[in-house]
Amino acid sequence: MGPLLTWALHWVDNFAVDVLAARSERDAIDTRSPAGPDLLTALGDLLDGYRRRRHPLPAAPASLATARRGHPFPSTSYLARLLGYPEHRVDKPRPRQMIADAACGVGVDTDCPLTHAVQGRLDGAPWLERISYYEVGRLERLLQVSCLIVIAYLSGMRDSEIKHLKRGCLSIQRAPDGHVYRHRLRSLAFKGEDVHGVEATWIVTAPVARAIAVLERFQPDDQPYLFAPPPSSRSYRQRRTPFPVPSSNTTIKDIAFLISWINTYCTERGRPDGVPEERGRPPRLTTRQFRRTLAWFIARRPGGTIAGALQYRHQCIQMFEGYAGTSDSGFRDEVEAEEALARGQLLADMAAEDRPALTGPAGAEAEARLAEFARHAAFDGQVVTDEARLRRILARHDPHVYPGTFLTCVYNPDRALCRNPASATDQPVMADCQPLACRNTALTPTNHQALTGHLTELEKTLNDGDRLAPYILHRLQEQHRETAAFLARHAPETAP
Repeated sequence: MGPLLTWALHWVDNFAVDVLAARSERDAIDTRSPAGPDLLTALGDLLDGYRRRRHPLPAAPASLATARRGHPFPSTSYLARLLGYPEHRVDKPRPRQMIADAACGVGVDTDCPLTHAVQGRLDGAPWLERISYYEVGRLERLLQVSCLIVIAYLSGMRDSEIKHLKRGCLSIQRAPDGHVYRHRLRSLAFKGEDVHGVEATWIVTAPVARAIAVLERFQPDDQPYLFAPPPSSRSYRQRRTPFPVPSSNTTIKDIAFLISWINTYCTERGRPDGVPEERGRPPRLTTRQFRRTLAWFIARRPGGTIAGALQYRHQCIQMFEGYAGTSDSGFRDEVEAEEALARGQLLADMAAEDRPALTGPAGAEAEARLAEFARHAAFDGQVVTDEARLRRILARHDPHVYPGTFLTCVYNPDRALCRNPASATDQPVMADCQPLACRNTALTPTNHQALTGHLTELEKTLNDGDRLAPYILHRLQEQHRETAAFLARHAPETAP
């Protein structure tokens, strides 16, 4: 799903400008007034223009050319649109003869290219050489589903919540210096509510805001729903319900259509970044999987930090804040379940692999717990990979070891400094972790590396200490001193 998100972002950030410009040109052609009172004169002037520029005449769609033994032929319907006349006025002997004569002189193109020059770039080059009149509808469909993927993947919203997004749903908060520090997205939440839903707010990030901006340009001014089909689409003309948005099944088909386009595009251009197949065929994704995958990634990010979190960790805090303000969405339960499974997988790997001994106040205890867990999580040297079995093993033989970025917590509630007596769960509160003082702390080589990197960052900050407030400088000096002393006491053993 990583490549799929990457390509969806390409559509939002790089390709949307061309799709919207091509759509505007197509709509202008479709609504063009007659070029003059006399059809033959207007057609002659149009064909003379092709002769002067030495441009081939626009061709009929490839499907029609295939029906005529693969020979491209001029598109009378497109020429009629350029003139502003109905097609039946041009599809007569005299106009057809004039078109055939011009085709003998300048030839026939392979398509009906629009005049818009492609602006979007992919790896420094235009992503398409040109855009065909007949291709605009397909590109609209791909752009709209790409926006949905970006929103679903980076917000955790359900499909029904995304489909209820309306124009003006995004609000931006700025600092006094104009810097944007928060994007809020409003929609309706339905889980646990009545059929009409309740208004809810999600905190999202800049890519989602850019997708919303594209959708607001994508829809006509009189269409409030951002995911309504474009007026030129067949689904718009055939809609049978008063709610003008596609169903989940239609969206699933659109996602599959986007995956097919990505892989075809990559194959034709020799690119290695297509969407990988699943068991020899393109993956079939549902709208629920974006939310689940986001939970998977959040669950696997560090649960606690010492000073300054990873960039994605900050994003996770924003997302959880958004869910805290809505109805009972169940999102936290999903994250907790995925976090437990992720911890089981990490523990199984740690227990099975040959590795240096853990250090720290609880290093020896961590070794003993992992050795006991290994007896249940490995069989004939093979680590358990079946998720259901791993969940059962973890439920029965949980060693209560919690791997993190800067430490590995060997949880013992009697000596845990983070323990909240009022909490209903008996597990560490990583956000309140005090690793330099707590006796539950164990250190892997990776933890040592992370702490050493943090110590280096502290040193860089202190080297520029003249710009720091006295209190901040004092706190950072204390943290540097304590961290350096902790690492010196619990340095990993080196081989003789």
